[in-house]
Amino acid sequence: MGKSDTEQTPLMKQYWEIKSAHLDKILLFRMGDFFEIFYEDAQTAAPIMGVALTSRNKKSVDQTPMCGVPHHSIAGHINRLLAHGLKVAICDQIEDPKHAKGIVKRAVTRILSPGMVFDPDTLDVLQFNYIAAVDTKTVSFLEPTTGEAFYYPVSQKVEQLALLKILQPVELVLSATQKETLGEEFLQIAVCTVHDDVGVSKNPNTRVKTESNTPSNPNSNTQADKSSNINSISQSADFRENLKDSPQSAQRLVSYALYMQGEDVVKTLREFEAREYENRLQLGPDVLRHLEVFKTYKGDIKGSLFEAINRSLTAGGSRLLKQWLCFPLRSEKKINERLDQIQLWLANNEALKDIRQNLRGVGDFERRLGKISHPNSHPRDLKTLASTLQNVDSILQYFPEQKDVQKTVLFWHREMDRIFVDELPQNFREGGLIQKGVSDELDELISLSTDSQSQVLALEQKEKELTQIPSLKIRYNNVFGYYIEVTHTHTAKVPLDRYQRKQTLTNAERYTTDELAELERKVVTARTRRAELEIEIYQQLKRDLLAEMSTFLKLAQFLNELDVVCGLAWQAFENNYCRPQFIVAGSFADKTTNDYELVLKSSRHPVVEQNVSFVPNDIVLKKGQCLLLTGPNMAGKSTLMRQVAIAAILAQTGSFVPAKSALLPIYDRIFTRIGASDFLNEGLSTFMVEMKETAQMLKESTEQSLVILDEVGRGTSTYDGLSLAQSILEYLLTQKKPMIFFATHYHELTQLSQVHSDLVNSHMAIHEEKGQLRFLYTLLIGPAVRSYGIQVARLAGLPASVTKRAEALLQRLEAATTTGESSASTQQLDLWTALAPVSEVEVALPEVDPRVEKLMQQVKDLSLQTMTPLDALNKIAQWQQELQ
Repeated sequence: MGKSDTEQTPLMKQYWEIKSAHLDKILLFRMGDFFEIFYEDAQTAAPIMGVALTSRNKKSVDQTPMCGVPHHSIAGHINRLLAHGLKVAICDQIEDPKHAKGIVKRAVTRILSPGMVFDPDTLDVLQFNYIAAVDTKTVSFLEPTTGEAFYYPVSQKVEQLALLKILQPVELVLSATQKETLGEEFLQIAVCTVHDDVGVSKNPNTRVKTESNTPSNPNSNTQADKSSNINSISQSADFRENLKDSPQSAQRLVSYALYMQGEDVVKTLREFEAREYENRLQLGPDVLRHLEVFKTYKGDIKGSLFEAINRSLTAGGSRLLKQWLCFPLRSEKKINERLDQIQLWLANNEALKDIRQNLRGVGDFERRLGKISHPNSHPRDLKTLASTLQNVDSILQYFPEQKDVQKTVLFWHREMDRIFVDELPQNFREGGLIQKGVSDELDELISLSTDSQSQVLALEQKEKELTQIPSLKIRYNNVFGYYIEVTHTHTAKVPLDRYQRKQTLTNAERYTTDELAELERKVVTARTRRAELEIEIYQQLKRDLLAEMSTFLKLAQFLNELDVVCGLAWQAFENNYCRPQFIVAGSFADKTTNDYELVLKSSRHPVVEQNVSFVPNDIVLKKGQCLLLTGPNMAGKSTLMRQVAIAAILAQTGSFVPAKSALLPIYDRIFTRIGASDFLNEGLSTFMVEMKETAQMLKESTEQSLVILDEVGRGTSTYDGLSLAQSILEYLLTQKKPMIFFATHYHELTQLSQVHSDLVNSHMAIHEEKGQLRFLYTLLIGPAVRSYGIQVARLAGLPASVTKRAEALLQRLEAATTTGESSASTQQLDLWTALAPVSEVEVALPEVDPRVEKLMQQVKDLSLQTMTPLDALNKIAQWQQELQ
């Protein structure tokens, strides 16, 4: 606890006046060159930031806990606090300490949270930083660092939850009522922070009370959070008018952003855009994970589909490509519009190269624009933007319809180059950032402040001549300012009628004159006024630029889309992708397809082919059919099924696909069940996860869906698994009738083709010679003859005794299956009988000639690296002689 109210210093009284309005936040309190943190805030923040926790005055009874960091290195420390889900209030000095009477005035200038970051440059450029909100009819998203704002008109909680899981907002803004009614699923979304009540109802500008656990205030009689007393913030009339018809969830996000960041934040936001969800290709979080669209199963970006196809050269383009992959299209018209653009750039290869070269210099245009509105922005942010605009100008030359935008871009590029010096200082508040020629007044101040040395030298020379003291010098220090220094040898020559003594030294005297004092006043005043005027010019430039922000935000969106399209075109050019064609809803206009809805010629997997020599395959399937894949592991079944799903995603994204030709339906949903994964934190086993995902696809799939099932039913006993696999497959074939790819080791399922004409047996080709397997990775029609599991185990390096034992057991199982009864109980008994232990005689390995054993050991021990070809031939000749 701190001191009582009567004992507290004026500084700490000021601290508590500010802290009492921000009890739910870590308050960073500016004191000179440091941000200080006190009381419980310090105890919470110090270990997170990695700084020492100390006390305010160790030598007195005031043991107030505190910690602090230099103001110039605060960004990293704030990021650590935000990463722990904490909110931060930045309390700055809002007046110059030189002009302060008493305590320097301070106020909270910015409130930060995981979604409202301090410095966008510290974020992963490939990741969004969304905040989200929901109401009964919509779910809305806002990205404060890029200005992106949109909502989905979905009322079902399951759809809202799916969107939140896919887009992974870093904050979820909920009312107190929502927190109680939405359910734990909403509150447990990964990386989300829940905030209590930021109400909007009719007025999105009002800051509303936010309640949470708060530190104690030793200077207050109550624990009430006084944030509701903060004045409301007005925003631009245009934005308020546009927001009027937006859903409540969108208004809640704007209210929250205004509360946290202030009025300027809305100047860098786009209008809220309504986006389709139901009319997009539905890809649930499980599908994105199973197909490794954004990350591999290990959590790496490298090896993902996104990493394999992303040829975007800007951060905004890469983020937009992620969105396109999350929500592919279902409108053939919109898909073909994107494909037309790719086709156009492929036909204009030189223009494509030139545009991509200029895109390299665009950088993260969106976040650079967003950073301009931040209170902690630096003139270097505008200077960097000016450099970016030069590249943008070169790009816009290819788009005559953007002529007006190009004029704006060119104006601002030239304006910022005209205003700013080439090398901007780190501490711009001391001046030195504006060029001469911008302001007549500033030019005079620059001359006074920068040419002061020449004026001092001129005055020094004048005084030497007047006094006839050749060693007279005019100097400057921070304590005494400018002074005239004369050695004791010449003090008799000093004109005391003009010189006033300032300081006596051992070997000299220091003086000043009215003329020198006036020069000092002009120089110091000029420096101060110059810095003030330069800041005014800079701030006005920011305001003027923010007034143009609507144009620049639209330009950023245009550049992002251009980058994605050009990147996809370059990918298609580099890797020989083809333009997909579509059959919509079972219409067969092209009779040459023989009613096939899916025809992929020389199809490849875009990720695998970049790492190994890939064998393309032709894949054809009709509406409602199932391709049943059998055969051993490692033969390529999973890869083939994945590449079909990935081809569909790419095609409906508006991308070319890795194949010689591609004819596809337009799917409404893709379902996948691939691989094994436990959700131990939810108490779910691999088999339970598999069944839950399978249950979802059985419930929600339609005739326009694509279903990928890999080894369903393996997580339980053989007969349970086989029964479930067959029942699931039959249900899909007869009830839901989607397009199905079904890989299995249950060879019994191949017999279903005799009952279901829509089931097509197929397998991946294997070449076997003398017990050795070679995978051909080629799709063939018809069921696999055998599973080759023991051969694969041998390839994997299992001991020979283990694989030999397995072969003996397999022979007994096959014999038992052939002669056993048909009833399930008898078959189960026969299985255990077949697996019963056998005598050593039965499992004894065949005898080996001792000479052969000796030869095998010699071959094993042979050191080829030290032998000449002649030595090797001699050794082989010796072995032949010994074996005769």
